[in-house]
Amino acid sequence: MGIPDRIILTLYTILMTVVSVFMILCSLDVFPEEAISNFMAGVPGNWIYAVGGVMTLLISTRLLIAGIGVSGENSLKLSDGPNGKVQVGKGALEGYIASLAQEVYGIHNVKVIVKLDEAAINVRINASIEPGINIPETTGEVKTNVKNMIKNVTGVDVKEIELFYKQISAKK
Repeated sequence: MGIPDRIILTLYTILMTVVSVFMILCSLDVFPEEAISNFMAGVPGNWIYAVGGVMTLLISTRLLIAGIGVSGENSLKLSDGPNGKVQVGKGALEGYIASLAQEVYGIHNVKVIVKLDEAAINVRINASIEPGINIPETTGEVKTNVKNMIKNVTGVDVKEIELFYKQISAKK
């Protein structure tokens, strides 16, 4: 989920919190029935409520799609010839890159997130590193290994590799 989606989700959550509090207060009879009836009588024919409803529906749909990961590619097309297509799944790439990263001495507990573009792959590697390991050298080694092996295996360039070390701890 990207930053714009997170901002929308935050605003949407605040809006739904306000609506929920309003509904709770209405059920506890905090607002007089006459005030609620007057409000509801003004809804039919008022285009502002229709626009608000449509916007809420669109935002809900967008957040649902972003949340389940439908937006974005799930496979990388390597070739498309007369004999058929060759594709590699996103999960296969993530698993392979995780194993490549763990081959580097001092790296463990690797989790990989791959974002696929038409011409390139973007990778985020979340890992732990052992104490006493030179982080810049090890990071460079991981990046070089992953870029070279993915290029050799798939023929597609790795555009960006981001490493995030979540812990400096010994392998268990």
